[in-house]
Amino acid sequence: MRSKIALLGLVVTVGLSVAACDIQAGDGKEFSFGIASGKAQDTWTRTYTLADKGRLELINVNGRITAEAATDDKVTLEGRRTAKGSTDEVAKEMLAKLEIREEVSGDRVRVESRPPRLSGFNGHEIEWTIKVPKGVVVDLRTVNGGVRINGLQGEVHAKTTNGGVKGSNVSANILEASSVNGGIDIELGGALDANGTIDIETVNGGVSLGLASESKATIVARAVNGGVRVDGLDIQKQEQSNSSDSKRRLEGTLNGGGAKVNISTTNGGIRISKTGTTTS
Repeated sequence: MRSKIALLGLVVTVGLSVAACDIQAGDGKEFSFGIASGKAQDTWTRTYTLADKGRLELINVNGRITAEAATDDKVTLEGRRTAKGSTDEVAKEMLAKLEIREEVSGDRVRVESRPPRLSGFNGHEIEWTIKVPKGVVVDLRTVNGGVRINGLQGEVHAKTTNGGVKGSNVSANILEASSVNGGIDIELGGALDANGTIDIETVNGGVSLGLASESKATIVARAVNGGVRVDGLDIQKQEQSNSSDSKRRLEGTLNGGGAKVNISTTNGGIRISKTGTTTS
């Protein structure tokens, strides 16, 4: 009897382990397609020239987006595409049907992945690496994957569902980051633009924001089911009428106020800290 119970426990444990691999929210680094044995891969690349203040939009399904500062004036996109099917041949057929649409003009580039809705299509992933010059507005969106932004400047929008947003050395005068089922961890490089805006929102995830100590900012932070914590920054807090709200809400100014910083989360905590100390 004990051996049967032990065997049953092993089967249940293995079953749960397999099920847990179906979608990994985290930063979207990995995405599993189940038990398909066939696999096919290729790489889709493009280079664009955009006018100053031009806009790049990238909309993805299943896969991480990594955006970095370009060393020249060109926008480059590289999408590593993976399709899985019952056999390698089936996977190759599915890969050929994995559509990437482009809309290009002098001041706007829009790239969108369109997975086929076909019976027997077990899964796909497109992992993007893009390089963006200064002055280009960046709008990145993905589902079932994370967004990473490194060294970007200007105006940045990053949105994900079932994944997180992570940024380092970001010098954006306008930054909008949102996540459902994932956290947001962003460290800004240099002082905030006094007229800038930072908007961060998560559902089912925490927020960590690193600010330069010399930044001038007006800050509003709200956590519905979590706390708000400040480390290494002299934020002049406004008094709360309800003391119980003081742990979940913060309103205040840094160096007299300036850039608008709005942070909100549901089911997660918020940490605002001096640049260089965002890691808990």
